[in-house]
Amino acid sequence: MTDSQENRLNQEELKPVNETLFVEVSKDKMLGVIWFEEPKNGGAVLSLNQIKDEIDRKGIKKGIDFELLNHIASEKKYSYKYIIAKGILPEDGQDGILTLTFSAEDIKSFKPKQNADGTVDFKNLHAVHNVKKGDILATKTPPADGKEGYNIFDQVLKAKKGKDVRIPKGKNTEISADGLSLIAAVDGKLEYDGHNIYVNTVYTLNGDLDSSIGNIDFIGSVVISGSIKSGFTVKAEGSVEVKGSVEDSVIIAGGDIFLSYGIQGIEKGKLISGGNVVAKFIQNATVEAKKDVITEAIIHSNVSAGNMIRVESGKGTIVGGSVAATHMILAKSIGSPMGTATTVQIGILPSIYQKHKQIEAELHLKQETLDKVEQSIKFLFTKARETKLDAQKQMMLHKLNDSRTPLIEEIGVLKSEFNELSEVLREAQDGIIKAMDTVYPGVKLIIGNSIKYVDDTQVRCTIRKVDGDIFIGL
Repeated sequence: MTDSQENRLNQEELKPVNETLFVEVSKDKMLGVIWFEEPKNGGAVLSLNQIKDEIDRKGIKKGIDFELLNHIASEKKYSYKYIIAKGILPEDGQDGILTLTFSAEDIKSFKPKQNADGTVDFKNLHAVHNVKKGDILATKTPPADGKEGYNIFDQVLKAKKGKDVRIPKGKNTEISADGLSLIAAVDGKLEYDGHNIYVNTVYTLNGDLDSSIGNIDFIGSVVISGSIKSGFTVKAEGSVEVKGSVEDSVIIAGGDIFLSYGIQGIEKGKLISGGNVVAKFIQNATVEAKKDVITEAIIHSNVSAGNMIRVESGKGTIVGGSVAATHMILAKSIGSPMGTATTVQIGILPSIYQKHKQIEAELHLKQETLDKVEQSIKFLFTKARETKLDAQKQMMLHKLNDSRTPLIEEIGVLKSEFNELSEVLREAQDGIIKAMDTVYPGVKLIIGNSIKYVDDTQVRCTIRKVDGDIFIGL
């Protein structure tokens, strides 16, 4: 190398080199990175504005850390990469949420309750989930829109809107005005198949009522295709229909009770109906119907009906126990050739007399209590006129006054019920008992307040009250 060439090279090496800025953008455009090469030979340092201009020329406009840039402009590391811009990822909206107000697991399968002693109650499995009209069955939380993001080039990154959730509307349900709740449109049995929620007004049991189902307490009507096994109870606000046999069990219905076969109660079975009771036979059971009882045989049972008892078809026999109806009892035969004790009563039902007496007794007790309270209040008021009552007596007076108003209200309700029943008893009309075949000796007849025992066999007769006495004739 010649001397001139060497001098030229030395001059170039001593030539000032300015500070160099490098700007890099990530592939996803979410990060902006810068780094510097230091100046040489007294080269110039980049100013803050020059740094910003270079970043701007790269197209970086959003998410810039200006505080960091200020720091870098005054104090920096060379060959060190600084993240000076960050984008913001979008936040996707949350999906809508469906919340059931019941346990879906409990609806699909029911488990026996464990008693305190460790035994299992197989009779009360709560197989029926009742709901009332207006009950909320499910609620929906609407989906959220989400939040948009952006990259460092100020390009909008759209968020995904949350997915809506379907309200599982099934039969006898309705969606609220705001679209956020599912509501029962009727009283009934709640059912859920994993897709839709239903409310059924009729609970149908395809099989027997036994320990696999447990007692039924339903807000609507019940239909049982099989039998009711011993010791179980069915309660329904509607009607109850049993297509199989009924053992010593209890059926309580707000409407009618229909038994395709009948009930063998073993002195434990009971039917209580707010309407009619229709059964093939009634044996060793207690039956109470607000309207009619219709059957082919009543055997050693206690049966009462608010209107009439009809035992006309089939054997048409009433034997043993007692039957009572308000207006009429019709049967083919009453009693038996063996003189089986059988009581037949027409007029006001024994239950009405019992309720009348019960209310009368309760009214008497409440009135006695009220009299004592008022006497005590009067006594304390008299004392208060003479001298100021101490704290204990003031508290006692306050409690007495608080108890007085509820007592007066309760007495008013009881008096109203008592007067209504008294009117029913006064207006009671005597009905008739009719036997299309035979009334046997040993039968006790009660019509109103008159009683007569049948001493001789009576054939095809009508029994009624005439001039205050019970008359047996055609």
